[in-house]
Amino acid sequence: MRIGVVSDTHGKVDRAIKLLNQLEPLDLVLHAGDYYHDGRLLAETLEVTVHAVAGNCDFQTGGPGEEVLELAGKKVFLTHGHLYHVHFSLQKLLYRALELQVDVVVFGHTHVRYCQMHEGILFFNPGSVYAPREGHDPGCGLLVIDGREIKPSFCP
Repeated sequence: MRIGVVSDTHGKVDRAIKLLNQLEPLDLVLHAGDYYHDGRLLAETLEVTVHAVAGNCDFQTGGPGEEVLELAGKKVFLTHGHLYHVHFSLQKLLYRALELQVDVVVFGHTHVRYCQMHEGILFFNPGSVYAPREGHDPGCGLLVIDGREIKPSFCP
């Protein structure tokens, strides 16, 4: 299964589409918040299922703050991250991931790419489509679930 991952699009849907098109074919897209409604536009344009969550900039969108998905035999926790104060530490997010017994955490909010294992759980942040930090270009991520293995990567 090939899963495109974006976060912090902030209305830059055209840029997100261009980036995700580089990853085709995709079975699914995860949008980790800021702007929740961009997920719907991505689904319509890319003609692929998109799961999206609301972020700290999604005022009155009605979107969920988090979602747990079963994808190709793996349990994925999708959240923006602001509710867990990820700017300061991943500790609260780790506690929630352990409580949910997930294999992968997909989050955003920091606008910084991140891919690390913590207590057997993959933590993955694709950075930002809108305003990346720490010298990265606007980007997205790819999670490939192949049997028991999860292969993460960034684009570009």
